Amino acid sequence: MLFPAWAFSSPNSPVAPERDQAFTKYVEIPGAEKVGAKQCSGCHEEIFKTFRRATHSMQDLDCEDCHGAGSLHASGEEKYGKIVKFKGLKAENSNGVCLGCHSGSQHLQNWMSGRHQARDVRCVDCHRIHAKEAVLETRSQQNQRCVACHRKQAAEGNLPYHHPVREAKMGCADCHDPHGGTAANNLRADSLNDLCFQCHAEFQGPFAFQHAPVVESCAKCHASHGSMHRNMLKVSEPMLCLQCHSAHHNGTTISLLNRCTSCHSSIHGSDVPSATGGSIFIDK
Repeated sequence: MLFPAWAFSSPNSPVAPERDQAFTKYVEIPGAEKVGAKQCSGCHEEIFKTFRRATHSMQDLDCEDCHGAGSLHASGEEKYGKIVKFKGLKAENSNGVCLGCHSGSQHLQNWMSGRHQARDVRCVDCHRIHAKEAVLETRSQQNQRCVACHRKQAAEGNLPYHHPVREAKMGCADCHDPHGGTAANNLRADSLNDLCFQCHAEFQGPFAFQHAPVVESCAKCHASHGSMHRNMLKVSEPMLCLQCHSAHHNGTTISLLNRCTSCHSSIHGSDVPSATGGSIFIDK
């Protein structure tokens, strides 16, 4: 079979990108020396078939740049030890190998303060090291990888009213940065409202009369991932509104229980004053 050029480089050939010295300890194997990638192909031929066209391969990385020097691994008694094996490797050590090259990446600037890092998620849990693309190729693949762990959000996304994530018209990463963020829940904005208004700008205002819950948080009324109720409301109308407002009556003691937004159509905010001042959030 054909092998990439790096497979025939000498053991000491400086083909790999410069490694961050703070992370070199994660690939150090005391007493081991580099033997070259061709030596690895003898036992790991199937991996070579895919890795030859992988992103890492195209960046002139070879096996020992990530797995450590292989002389002890390839010789006799040490064959099944004395090598960096990602399977079962703790998150700190596994990610330390990756950060040796990627620590300066702009995408990882918030990784150390992110939830995934705090919960010992490993780079290799989401990224395919030996594959043609280290990142997941399609939005559907990305979403499937997220919901493998985030089962509650996956269930909410299957409710009747939801963002089109399961249809792959949106991705989890459109709202959340998997590598960490400066806002809660790794949001790709300074606040939840700022994130929502990136798509729903018509509700942002400013309005002459602001509906207070909208200013506070969209999540006061809406469920972010999915709901049983129209417009992804947390509770159906009018019960959602009645949590804060008393109901209208028909001249008796019987409450009118139709949808509040049938009349109050500009519920997010309005520039139209009522006859008595203020606003009742109607559009005319």
